[in-house]
Amino acid sequence: MEIFFADDSTQNGARDGMGQLVAFGGALFPEKSVRPFAEMVDSIAESCGIPARDEIKWSPKKGSWIRENLVGDARTDCYRQIISAARELGIQALVIVWDTGRTTLKGEKAFEKCLDFAFERLSVNLSKRNEHALIIADRPGGGKKEEASFLENFLNRVESGTEYSMPEWCSLNVLTTPSKLLRQLQLADLITGITTAMVAGQYKYAAPLFEEVKPMLLRNYDGTIGGTGLKVFPDSLWNLYHWVLGEEVFWKVRESAGIELPMERLPYATDDARS
Repeated sequence: MEIFFADDSTQNGARDGMGQLVAFGGALFPEKSVRPFAEMVDSIAESCGIPARDEIKWSPKKGSWIRENLVGDARTDCYRQIISAARELGIQALVIVWDTGRTTLKGEKAFEKCLDFAFERLSVNLSKRNEHALIIADRPGGGKKEEASFLENFLNRVESGTEYSMPEWCSLNVLTTPSKLLRQLQLADLITGITTAMVAGQYKYAAPLFEEVKPMLLRNYDGTIGGTGLKVFPDSLWNLYHWVLGEEVFWKVRESAGIELPMERLPYATDDARS
């Protein structure tokens, strides 16, 4: 049994022509790694002076101890230690990022498509290894109505699957709990927030940490991440697999076809966020 701890992120794109990004992702834990990871993070947090109940987040809340006291290189070093601990324990990652500036789907509809893409990629990964999993997600903001809608959407996926996947691997409907209660969900927040920032072109704080996140992202049978551990949508964003992941080829797995990157006819043939 494995556990996928999941969180969402919304960030504004810094690249030319990019709109608001909606993302869903997180960390896939072997069951044996769940408790050791929490213990390791508690130890790291204590060594960094973080109060026991202060939530670790990519974008700490105003007034939180981390936002006010753990700044600059100190925060980067702390978060690097946390992500490195996850890597040591064999924890993997998956992030889906949707650019609402290039599609007609916005808000909740875009988020639902991110859920579909994530569900499909988890299905492929777990089915190949004959594994089952639980999904634990951060409790949605907004109250009980929003939480009920979120759970109903996931239940539909568990019962019927999506266009490309069957749900045998998913043992239960998604479970939700406040992220402040679980270090594993806090890792999901870091992974999703850092990766989304890289896609957005917000490199300043994300780039040093993404070097730790990238090796955790799921890979396809050709050993590449693009479209598997990191999925961007629409497909016109494929060049970002080159600039974000450093990959020279995007593999269309179902067609067994490789596409050389970057492609001149697509946006971001050059990395405008670094210029």
